[in-house]
Amino acid sequence: MKNNVLRAQRKTFPSFDLRLSKKTAINFTIECLAIFLLASVKDFGFALSLALFCGLVFARQNVIAISPCFIVANCVFALDWMTLAYAVTPVAVLFLLYALFFRLKKNVPLFCVAIAALVSMSPYIVCKAVFESAYLNVGLSALIAVTFTFCTGNTSYAVFVRGVIHKATVDELICGGACLCVFGYALAGVGDYGFYAVSVALAFSVLFCSCCFSSQITLFCGLLLGVGAAVGNAELAWLGYAAAIAMCAVTFSPFTRFCSALAMIACEGVFWLFDGYSGAGWQSLCMLAVGIIVCLLIPPSVIAKVKSRTASDNRHAYTAVVNRRARELASRISGASDVFYDMSKNLEKIAQKNGECSPAALAKEVARNFCGKCKDREGCFCALGTDTSGVIQPMAEAALNRGRVTILDMPPFITGRCSNMHSLASVINSSAKAYLERMNELKNVASCKNMMSEQFAGVSLVLDSLATSCAKQVNFADDDVEMLKSEYLKHNIVASEILISGDGDGTAVTMLVRANDAQKAVIAKIASAYLRVRLQVDKITDKGAQKIVYLQSAPTFEIAYGVASRKFSGESESGDTLSVLCPSKNRRLFAICDGMGHGQQASETSKNAVNMIENFYRAGIESNIILALANKLLRLCADDVFSSLDIAAVDTSNGSLDVVKLGSAASFIIRKENIEMLSCTSAPMGILDSVESVTMKYQLFDGDMVLMMSDGVFDVLEGSGIAEIVDSLDTANPQTLADEILKKALENGATDDCTVLAFRLFSV
Repeated sequence: MKNNVLRAQRKTFPSFDLRLSKKTAINFTIECLAIFLLASVKDFGFALSLALFCGLVFARQNVIAISPCFIVANCVFALDWMTLAYAVTPVAVLFLLYALFFRLKKNVPLFCVAIAALVSMSPYIVCKAVFESAYLNVGLSALIAVTFTFCTGNTSYAVFVRGVIHKATVDELICGGACLCVFGYALAGVGDYGFYAVSVALAFSVLFCSCCFSSQITLFCGLLLGVGAAVGNAELAWLGYAAAIAMCAVTFSPFTRFCSALAMIACEGVFWLFDGYSGAGWQSLCMLAVGIIVCLLIPPSVIAKVKSRTASDNRHAYTAVVNRRARELASRISGASDVFYDMSKNLEKIAQKNGECSPAALAKEVARNFCGKCKDREGCFCALGTDTSGVIQPMAEAALNRGRVTILDMPPFITGRCSNMHSLASVINSSAKAYLERMNELKNVASCKNMMSEQFAGVSLVLDSLATSCAKQVNFADDDVEMLKSEYLKHNIVASEILISGDGDGTAVTMLVRANDAQKAVIAKIASAYLRVRLQVDKITDKGAQKIVYLQSAPTFEIAYGVASRKFSGESESGDTLSVLCPSKNRRLFAICDGMGHGQQASETSKNAVNMIENFYRAGIESNIILALANKLLRLCADDVFSSLDIAAVDTSNGSLDVVKLGSAASFIIRKENIEMLSCTSAPMGILDSVESVTMKYQLFDGDMVLMMSDGVFDVLEGSGIAEIVDSLDTANPQTLADEILKKALENGATDDCTVLAFRLFSV
């Protein structure tokens, strides 16, 4: 935990990493050139370069590297002590701001960076206003610094943190467009005699975008650079020139980048021929060619790498890989399920092969071990034509039924011929006793085998359900994903990754968004509209500076419930145990377990029963198997303290109700037009080896209520009394109904542990 906190603290501070990789060197070079370019702008160079410096720091760029660059860039174009003070102040202010938020363990928001930019301009504002009386320049500079900080902050974050391969949000598009216009304006002022840097930047940017990105991005880039150049040169023809160059690159981009380059050069030649703008000439053609050559020198592998990251082909491949792995995992789990199922059936067959306690088997055993060793056996066997098991069998029946046999139970054949009648009776009695003990042991073994068989069957069902869940296909490359991303961007929500799985009521969506977007209510609404399934936010987890939002299908119904209870007088604990849980996202389980007796022992027994039921339901085991297992486990360890169980499981997606009763009191379904009583006649759990549970299935609708209670309440009021209370009360509040039922039971002399649970289904 401590290490996680430390990592979170580090993220609130700008980067100080001094390791220089190829990518870091390229980024640093571009950032320094951009700072120098903006610092060169006449009158507003300090404000523009300050805004870019603040935006880069906000985007977690290396502050140690760009701070000297910012100071030097401003001092180069106005070398005096005041300029040095202007440049040093923003660096100090930003360090103090980030140090403060570092102590607070919070990330620095962009508006605080913009305020810091305005505060750091205080020396500049004071000096310009006092010594030069440049009030208009001061006001415009302050406005530019704050506004352009927002633009550079959003744009730098989108480029350096999120990455250019992701689609931009509305505010990022606006801010990026403003930055392109400003850079076009600054580039228009660099150069002379027709050699303008804006031509190099325009050619390089347009050709690179046409190779790597869509035609819309290429036109967007060219037009906005043209707008900046038109404002910088005070000539609208520059906008038309930039638009024409971008159109040529887009038109020939389906072929090769060399075709686009030749088309751009031809377009420049036409403008030169007709003197289309003030800078047209062989000089501008040379500058355009320089930008094209620089772009053509970029290795094709780099172009292919950037282009592949912006395409969706990889996402299709990733989807195929993920789904294939899911199918393989589901197949392996299904195989494990078959193994447990086969083990269950084998144990069941072995248990069934155990012999029953039959008199014939005991008679054969005595005839073989006693009569077979007698000296007179030949005479008896010859007279009977077989062994003596047939005449011994009635004696064996008497021994097994009464526990012992006497001479009076011996048939005439034995009394007339056998010289060892007393020894025979003694052997039959001892053999019957040993036989009964052996049969009981075999029954216990068979019982254990049956229980293990049922447990293996339950595990098999759980694994089978898990295999079905794993086999669900996922997708993060289809049209729905792209539509969702685009719609989220319209609402200024950046969903960098979206994964869709399942269909219908089982639809689930997982997305990676910015931290400040995770709590927006529109996230679920947009996904619901496009997938045509009502979704809701299931949970939100952290992933660094971003959040993972999990959307699940929203239930059609929800449940309100109320509970009223009273323990037996004089006892510290109630023997009734109540359980309310959600074993799955669309399941609600209500259970009342009534421990026979009172006090702590009955309470512990009923709690154990309910805990077992809860755990089995969480594991996804079928209800019938749960009850059989719970009954056997209670019978083995409950020490003759037994429980009855009343379960109601509601599916909130469709309103279905499963009712399972084992020796419990009656329950009631209260509808608008009638009241239905659900009764049970089975014995309590633990009394019998096998329990036939009463299982019923019903359909609930909006407004229906279910009333459950322990026998301490029902034995006093009975069905007619409950119906009268419901009719007279006429309430839709489950808590009010539960309180009134308990009150009437106590007034009618209820003394046992009393528990009443009522719940109502309502549409959401």
